[in-house]
Amino acid sequence: MKLKKLVSIMLAGSMVLSMTACGGNAPESDAGVSDTAAETGSEGNASDAPAGSETGGSKALQPFDETVTIKMGHGLDPNTVFDEGETVENSRFVQWLKDDLNIDVQYDWICASSDFGQKINLCIASNTIPDAVNVGQSQYLAMLKYDQIQPLTDVFEEYASDQLKQYVRSGGDALMDAISFNGEMYAIPAPEITAGGVNIMWIRQDWLDELDLEVPRSIDEVIDVAQKFVDAKLGGDNTIGIIGPASGDQLVNIGGNRWGLDPIFGAFNSYPEYWLENDGKVTYGSVEPQTKEALAKLAEMYAAGVIDPEVFVRNDSLEPVTGGKAGIFFGPWWCGYTVDSVTLNGSQEWMAYMVPLASDGKFYSPMADPTKQYVCVRKGYEHPEAAIQIINYLIANEQSWVDNDMTQNNITASIYPLFNVYDNADEIEYSYEWLKKFNLGEVKKEDVDVTGRKLLRSDLDAIEVLKLDPKDDFSLEYWDLDNEMAASNIPRLVSIMIGERPLVEEGYEPIYNAYSGQTDTMAAKWANLQKLEEETFAKIILGQAPIDEFDSFVEKWYAEGGSEILEEVTAAVNE
Repeated sequence: MKLKKLVSIMLAGSMVLSMTACGGNAPESDAGVSDTAAETGSEGNASDAPAGSETGGSKALQPFDETVTIKMGHGLDPNTVFDEGETVENSRFVQWLKDDLNIDVQYDWICASSDFGQKINLCIASNTIPDAVNVGQSQYLAMLKYDQIQPLTDVFEEYASDQLKQYVRSGGDALMDAISFNGEMYAIPAPEITAGGVNIMWIRQDWLDELDLEVPRSIDEVIDVAQKFVDAKLGGDNTIGIIGPASGDQLVNIGGNRWGLDPIFGAFNSYPEYWLENDGKVTYGSVEPQTKEALAKLAEMYAAGVIDPEVFVRNDSLEPVTGGKAGIFFGPWWCGYTVDSVTLNGSQEWMAYMVPLASDGKFYSPMADPTKQYVCVRKGYEHPEAAIQIINYLIANEQSWVDNDMTQNNITASIYPLFNVYDNADEIEYSYEWLKKFNLGEVKKEDVDVTGRKLLRSDLDAIEVLKLDPKDDFSLEYWDLDNEMAASNIPRLVSIMIGERPLVEEGYEPIYNAYSGQTDTMAAKWANLQKLEEETFAKIILGQAPIDEFDSFVEKWYAEGGSEILEEVTAAVNE
């Protein structure tokens, strides 16, 4: 199905953005998802790439009467392969924007995508930012602070398409707060998928069944089950109860964190690396007493052999999982892709749950920022609407470019001006609810509103074919794994129907990060403080330092810049 190719475009976009956005982290792509970038290319022209039927504001997707020039900078993936005669400056997208909207895209500079963040930082420092620019959060906040960008409230209302407005509004108040200042909208965001920031427990259901065990709920029950997995040697002599982060992975992280141990911290109401605000008082989660409790428990688990003995030093955490050696890991809803190979061959059955619960029986989840990518317009640029029209054009046409085989040789995400991955913040929750209703026969396909839902129609087609009776049981035996559609569809369906299920059905308590910018003291001292935190936490977990080392860490953290940073963050939050 050609819709599936759009998945690759979206994932490729995420990877490009992760390289180009200094100060912001793009959604993590998964090793189980093909990271082959969707390719673009065709002899097509404007008539081959219809602008779509979206209207939105009164002038959405209407061409300018006179040519409007917009100047940009661009970060180019060095592996991008162009068709003969094409360059970034003369790409088909630049030509189509000129033909269809009378927008002349010009580039002041082009650099390697890996250098884009540094280049933008230099532009901010010298007050020479392009007319429109795609940046991460810290850069957006810096440009806002130095009065370098203009408000977009009125022009967004007039020019944004219905679909763009739907995407932005899907993020609710949290997203609007992230892009607003003094009641004005200062950026066009690419909403983060809410579900992507919630890390849950993935567990070998077949191992639970083999030992006749119930799904664990509390932290102590998780430890007990993991210990039983190890003792029974269900994965062989080197069975791992709980796999954790390998070298280069994050113990905790803001947003989706496959292999991290975030839920264990959450069970103690501990939120490392998060700035927490309550009635104007700001604290840093890593130095709070609850974090000491969580570290003590993790050290106990490691000493007992419940956590991977090679945690923090293993080259790759995926190998023991797909190799059948591990019984539990933590990660977002999309980890159905992580275990796709063993799901499709029927050798392992993984299920997902909101576990472990805190002492009050609730699951506390630190949330991702509502957006990590911002399109901003230089203060004084006369045609801010041009940037919005460029975004409108991408949203209206990206599927038709796939359907008409216009994505053949080049990476769309690498060369499209102001490229971001646009989607609804509630995309996965919405898909789960409607796929569930359709699968159970409660609604027909035509009853499902797929407007702006890029993959839902193909998901409906796929689940109709691949999900066997009984429809309410998602055990491995009730999927048609031999069907020709299985390989391209079951990983996504498992991710949604198994990975997303606990978020919707079991519920959780969201914990939001109060601050994601960079203060003056952070610029000079944050890297050293992060290194101190990471090294101390690892030593405590591995038994290389006693738990009281945490108290020494807290003292050093405050003394070596933490006090000043806390004051600066508090002031910023309370502005």
